[in-house]
Amino acid sequence: MGLYLDCLPEELRVGANHVNWRYEGRPQTKVLKIAGTLRNASSTNPRTWRTLTACVEAMKRHRNRYAGVGRVIARDDPYVGVDLDDVRDPESGRLSSRAVEILRRLDSYAEVSPSQAGVKLWVRASLERAYKKPGLEVYPHGRYFTLTGWMLPQALSTVEERQAELETLIQEVFAEVEKKPSRPYEGVPGERIDLVEFLSAAGVEILGEIPDGSAERVFRIVCPWMREHTRRDRSGTRAGQFADGALFFHCEHAHCAQRRWAQFRDYLSPPAMFLRRRSRARRVRGAAR
Repeated sequence: MGLYLDCLPEELRVGANHVNWRYEGRPQTKVLKIAGTLRNASSTNPRTWRTLTACVEAMKRHRNRYAGVGRVIARDDPYVGVDLDDVRDPESGRLSSRAVEILRRLDSYAEVSPSQAGVKLWVRASLERAYKKPGLEVYPHGRYFTLTGWMLPQALSTVEERQAELETLIQEVFAEVEKKPSRPYEGVPGERIDLVEFLSAAGVEILGEIPDGSAERVFRIVCPWMREHTRRDRSGTRAGQFADGALFFHCEHAHCAQRRWAQFRDYLSPPAMFLRRRSRARRVRGAAR
């Protein structure tokens, strides 16, 4: 689809918060790029962001290199992005009743997504964390939103203050589930699972290790439920292990919002085999001594 960036609110045009993006891989996923290059950009690294003008000029110079532009929602931004997925008929432009209701309540700038099946809505608000469920995702920072400038006719042309309205929507849609307190690893002594070996045994693709002050090791991985992600996006999935041996799995995509380590482990189904193999290896090493 074309870009109509002249229709963007001025405040989303200014600043060096922008990136280019393109489709890569099979299945295709959106990959952020530093304007004018094929180097990957990051929604959490300001050094990889550029101005909107630089991104648009890069698209003009390299017509076949990029699919579009986006704006990063930085931690110090006054914005929250609301992503409505699969709510618009690309042919008729008709919106689902739920999308119409959310647009009416938040009443701020909103535009059609590149797929033409979704809606990106911007409001001025402040949240501590993101909220995700199928069809509706809310991001306060550490995320980028594509920009098309294809403004919805029922939306405002400006980004409006909607703190109270957004909080009310979140309270209604994202009912808080009481979380069980975390506890240290309580497995059988000597049977502690090594995360890297576990992922390797299960055939999980590791994309890289990332620093995390709260855990011993954290890895970016390809989610085993990637086919359920929008456009089969490979990003946003992590698996990690704390110093006490406890393991965790987290995927940012709405379809995986309720999935934790237990579901991840059971879906892959290598634990029993994995632990048996380690036990046999220990017995062999013991016999060798």
